[in-house]
Amino acid sequence: MVTKDLQTLRAKFLKEFAAVPAPIRDEIVAIVDGQTYTWATAYLEISQETDLGDRILKTLNLLKII
Repeated sequence: MVTKDLQTLRAKFLKEFAAVPAPIRDEIVAIVDGQTYTWATAYLEISQETDLGDRILKTLNLLKII
């Protein structure tokens, strides 16, 4: 995926994350490589622009969450 596409997905995620109520942020939102990620852990990876964060973004996009 092109960097511009990842930046767009990152912006969409951040917008969605801001709308998620605090108690829901501890619920699982994605499974990547057999590991579960909550909204909060996904936020940490995505905001730090890690490779894992990029894979989480792609998964959330495929699931039409963002």
